[in-house]
Amino acid sequence: MGSAVRNIWNKISTTPGTAVDPAFWRHRATVAALLFKVMPIDGEIHVSEQARLKRILADEFSIDDDEVDALVYEAQLEVNVAGNIAELSKNLKAALTHKDKLNLISHMWEMVFADGRLHEYELLLVERVALLLGVAPNEVTKMMNSERSNSKF
Repeated sequence: MGSAVRNIWNKISTTPGTAVDPAFWRHRATVAALLFKVMPIDGEIHVSEQARLKRILADEFSIDDDEVDALVYEAQLEVNVAGNIAELSKNLKAALTHKDKLNLISHMWEMVFADGRLHEYELLLVERVALLLGVAPNEVTKMMNSERSNSKF
């Protein structure tokens, strides 16, 4: 683990009454990695995408800025180690409820529309992840349309 992650891990694990589950952190890092994969797929990473990723992670996991930075760092490592979406999705499929899967796909659409553009590869990525997670195509389309209307796209 990187030093930022190690510092957060130490901070959490030394807090009295706080039990740290490594599998829970890995689950969060895998979710963050799938969201992270949306950013560069159109050829560049936009500041708006980086900000959206951090906001989603902070809100979704109720973590502070240091923990978000550590999680983004861990996500980047996860992308480098198990970078293909099939492997990342496989790690989450059994761990997530259907509602959690829909939430993840919704957040992926947020990432897609963060820069104000829809790139074909982004569309294909979200659809592929949804398929691998077992989310029905009509649910994916419904979430895309909802997020598109919310994003001023």
